[in-house]
Amino acid sequence: MNKNGIDRLHCHSIEMFQSALEQIWDVEVTQSDPGPLDIMLSASRIGDCLIYSGTTNQNLLCSGQRSAAFWTISPITSGATRARFRGQTLNIGDILLQDPGGDVYLQMERGHLQEAISIPVDLVERTLRIEHQVALEDVWKGWCVRADFQLNFCMLILIRQFLSGQGDTAIREDADLAGQVIAMVQQAKNTRQLPSSYTARSRIVRRGEELIRARLDNPPSVTELCEATHASRRLLFYAFNEILGRSPSSHSKVLRLHKARSRILSRQNEPCVQKIAYDLGFLHPGQFSIDYARLFGESPRQTRLGKK
Repeated sequence: MNKNGIDRLHCHSIEMFQSALEQIWDVEVTQSDPGPLDIMLSASRIGDCLIYSGTTNQNLLCSGQRSAAFWTISPITSGATRARFRGQTLNIGDILLQDPGGDVYLQMERGHLQEAISIPVDLVERTLRIEHQVALEDVWKGWCVRADFQLNFCMLILIRQFLSGQGDTAIREDADLAGQVIAMVQQAKNTRQLPSSYTARSRIVRRGEELIRARLDNPPSVTELCEATHASRRLLFYAFNEILGRSPSSHSKVLRLHKARSRILSRQNEPCVQKIAYDLGFLHPGQFSIDYARLFGESPRQTRLGKK
């Protein structure tokens, strides 16, 4: 992203999308449904603060961790209510506060539109201490949502003005922007905390994912996942569906298909796609090609040749 002006990026691949936002999160993005990908990102900077928005034409799952260097605030519109963040449905008028270094389990449906501001943590801490006489830990009580339609609207106007090149001329530095945004957040009412069940269910998902990723070449059975996560079959499926929007077996298959794509892209001069598929536990080349094309909208061969 440039220091000045507005950047607009058209992403036609998961790799482009992940790279564009690597400063604010370290996530793996996978498609949940078939078809070619088309993501539009817009971004602007005020000092070290980032203002951005994005929309997608595909159902996506983003999982990983946020950067510990930024505190991200996202006003929720009708376009973002199609998402589920950490298994929770968001509502119009909410202001989503996303903790530095926290888990990212974001399910985005096609048509999803999200706008956000990311502020450096050291600037947040300084602003809270000097302008509000409070410490960050007193404000941040884990993941939460604050519902306030008026402030949500004001924050959206602020974001959209900057992304259209019509930003408030009184905001010249990141400290000005941080001060205004944090004041809005401090005024917002009706805080909604993350359900207590999230901690246990996210732990099940993390442990399950660790085993799946460690055995991409030999996918674990449901029994093995239950054993690794210390969860019953019912709880295992409930946790995966709530937080990831997929069953354990479906998630395993999607991860292996994405890994196959990554390996094909990194080995474009090597002709043997079948070996890559076999190494990832796809024992039937024909079925692998069908599943691959269904998910990515192109055959493995087209990926290798860089052709649509």
